[in-house]
Amino acid sequence: MHFDLLDCNAEQRQRKIIDKLLLGGDRRVLEYTMTFINALGNECLGRSYLLQKPDLVETLVRILKDEQGDTHLRQNALGALQKFSLRRKPQTIMI
Repeated sequence: MHFDLLDCNAEQRQRKIIDKLLLGGDRRVLEYTMTFINALGNECLGRSYLLQKPDLVETLVRILKDEQGDTHLRQNALGALQKFSLRRKPQTIMI
């Protein structure tokens, strides 16, 4: 969080590292990124850091909907969304 590893605090017009990892690239990179996001979501500070990116919940919901079957990627996206649902704003977005 201190070093803003995933550029969640970067300005909107910049393409953030997290966008590049989630939206473009290799399937294996996407799976590892989702596992990392799910792990960060375990902690309160991790959720706070990740939710600074305003469209992260929408991106995770889209990944969850697009993924067919019960894959590792889908399980991690669902796990991260469950952890984010502890906050009111992401709850509202998910509804």
